[in-house]
Amino acid sequence: MAFDCRYDTAVRPLMPGNPISRHALLAIAQARAGYADHGTGRNCRPSNERLAADTGYSVRTVQRADTVLRLLGVATEVLRGRQRTRMERLASWRVGDRHRGWASVWALHDNPQLSRLVHRLSPHPRSGPVRDKHSPNQVVTTGTGSPAGRRQDGAARRRAPDAGGAALARAWRADGHAPPWARRHSPSAWAAILAGPAAHGWSGRDLNALIGDWAGVSGRRIPDAPHKPIGLLGAMLAWHGAERLGERPAALDEARDAAARAAHLAHLVAQRAAHVEHQRARAVGRAALDGVGHAAARAAAAEAARRSAYKRTDAAAHDAVRVAAAVEAARAHRRGPGPHG
Repeated sequence: MAFDCRYDTAVRPLMPGNPISRHALLAIAQARAGYADHGTGRNCRPSNERLAADTGYSVRTVQRADTVLRLLGVATEVLRGRQRTRMERLASWRVGDRHRGWASVWALHDNPQLSRLVHRLSPHPRSGPVRDKHSPNQVVTTGTGSPAGRRQDGAARRRAPDAGGAALARAWRADGHAPPWARRHSPSAWAAILAGPAAHGWSGRDLNALIGDWAGVSGRRIPDAPHKPIGLLGAMLAWHGAERLGERPAALDEARDAAARAAHLAHLVAQRAAHVEHQRARAVGRAALDGVGHAAARAAAAEAARRSAYKRTDAAAHDAVRVAAAVEAARAHRRGPGPHG
């Protein structure tokens, strides 16, 4: 089809004196394709003499066919395609060439423009620029099957992101302890690689613990901005093991934290119970202060205090009278006897 659509416009004006038939071009192209890789069309490197021997055409015809294939856009010659073999270099040495040198390699491929048109449009059976020459006898129509993409078998539809993986990615991105590169991709981009961990109940803390374990055990440094964050996390998950996804990295830490919270809660309950018991005993003690026994004891104590105060007052009065009498006697002794004594 490339010959039919482009030979008159892209090749004939450039090679007016070197025409080539469609049959000869197809024969040489088919022979050249036999030496190329089946999957990619690359590494096609037969000599012109070999192609001439295989097809029965002259070397000059093979050279014209190579030029036409290149102008039609279905072949590319890579001049520095490969280094020459040992035998080729020895042959060059025999003629005085001491250079290592390179040999060209041909790559056969479809014309990009024609490929887009062929898979996008359906040719009309009675119209087109090549309806009067080289037209097939049968009528070419599209099939009745389902629409297909550019590939012959149709492009596979993109699957929706895994819901569990996307939810885990959102929770991980919102975690304050997550690395900064976790936010470089959307939850939908992370969903595929996090589908397995999400199915086993992983959380954002498990992913952070996995990163820490991987860096600690392997001794590798994790850059702040890795080239491919998704690939890096995939390598960490592969290191953890797909068969051990049920063993969450943060399970032990979560169990330890749960035990610490339970112990703290038990301590608070015991402290609250002790406080309640103290309040009850205090209330009982205050209630006991208002009883009959305490009232009688308080009355007896008050009477004892009153008697003690009375005794102290009476003793003080007697002491005052005695001191006054002693003072008066001392004064009288100093004055001596009177005129009549």
